[in-house]
Amino acid sequence: MVAEKVEKEAAGQLLDAMYLDLFHLIEEHTQCKVNLERANASGAILLARTRFQAGGSNSVSKAQIPTENSAEFNALCRVIKAKDENEINIERHAVDRANGYVEPLHWFSVLPPMSLRHAVTKFRDCIELVAESTNLQRQLTDVLCWISKLRQSVLQQ
Repeated sequence: MVAEKVEKEAAGQLLDAMYLDLFHLIEEHTQCKVNLERANASGAILLARTRFQAGGSNSVSKAQIPTENSAEFNALCRVIKAKDENEINIERHAVDRANGYVEPLHWFSVLPPMSLRHAVTKFRDCIELVAESTNLQRQLTDVLCWISKLRQSVLQQ
């Protein structure tokens, strides 16, 4: 009887700790999403500013974007699974024309406007934030799963 009471108390403390972790993860995830929205909106505004400044003569056209007939190239950024298989990481490659890694920013101009360069930086930040948000979401799912299992075991006692 005493051992059962001690087990329930330990399970209750563990549940409290897990709920506290859950709240911290929710807070981090929410802040990550807010940061993602800010970075994305800032990048979109910078793109709009670039188009406005470029005017009609230098505006981006479909002819500048690669098609299936264009030369092959590799992505500078890839999403990969981490070693523990429960997280994702961003793998970035340096620009290297010999290996097929080209800078997409140079499709439009050799010297792109500063607002376009800043927009690229914002969107790169967005990629990092999406990966972070995904990892936080997976951690939230794991904590919720453990809470559910622990609650089931406490109810069965």
